[in-house]
Amino acid sequence: MVAYGLENAVEKDHYEVGPDTWVYLFEEKDKNYLLVSTDYTGDYEFEAFPHLLKLSNGVEFVLQREVLVVNDCLTEKVSNTVLFEYAD
Repeated sequence: MVAYGLENAVEKDHYEVGPDTWVYLFEEKDKNYLLVSTDYTGDYEFEAFPHLLKLSNGVEFVLQREVLVVNDCLTEKVSNTVLFEYAD
């Protein structure tokens, strides 16, 4: 989360949603974040927001925006992750 400028984010939950794909839920400053860690991030490239994301376990999230990496020194370490802000 440091790479995204959210070093104080607290993990709320996590889900395994497929082979080699995990979703982690975080909260920081009254905002919710969803981190996808996967071998193939193309499944999580969206053109328009808000975007409804339905996970294979039946859980749904309304993604508000993609959060970009702000610490270029850590880009390689997060190359297989995508972070979104989501609404409850």
